[in-house]
Amino acid sequence: MRYAAGLLGLTALAAGCATAPSLPPVENPAATWQARQTELRLITAWKIQGRLAMRTAEEGWQASLNWVREGERHRIDLTGPLGRGHLRLTRDDQGAELRDADQHVWRAENPEQLLYRTTGWLVPLNGLNYWALGLPLPDTAASQELDPQGRLKTLAQSGWDIRFLEYTRYGSLDLPSKLFIKRQGGGASDNPIKDAALEVRLVIERWVLN
Repeated sequence: MRYAAGLLGLTALAAGCATAPSLPPVENPAATWQARQTELRLITAWKIQGRLAMRTAEEGWQASLNWVREGERHRIDLTGPLGRGHLRLTRDDQGAELRDADQHVWRAENPEQLLYRTTGWLVPLNGLNYWALGLPLPDTAASQELDPQGRLKTLAQSGWDIRFLEYTRYGSLDLPSKLFIKRQGGGASDNPIKDAALEVRLVIERWVLN
């Protein structure tokens, strides 16, 4: 499937918000970052609409994304990937379930493993749960760079390099609206899919915070 080259040109929108304007540098980015983390960690419920695209050296796909989170309960709808039409991935304290447009159902404890087992794509869902907010995964080693406004600019964590290309203003919060995520192939295992270089592009067109 041909990778959609124009993905990063999509307009970023959010409910009751606007693309964050160019802001002057803050006096102390590190202190601003600490305050941002405290505020963002309070967000445990959201609705995200956007697009997710993935590409290896050989193939790629893109899908529309609708992601509803309520605490530890997640429902992710992907429309268009791999010619399947529609995939719904849910996760709660009972585990993860994947359902396709033909109502075929697969279950597993881990949503990342479930999606990989059924589609062959290893999507960093556990990381995206935090990266989508502009936060690093907690209790996980990372190196990071802040922008002049005290927001994440780049992050290296769990074998992934994340660039936060654009933020969107929602009330008093700046939330990511464009992310570029890349895994470098390192040959660390005997699995060619897991070792292959992979690019993930996430455009969030609409945020709704509950």
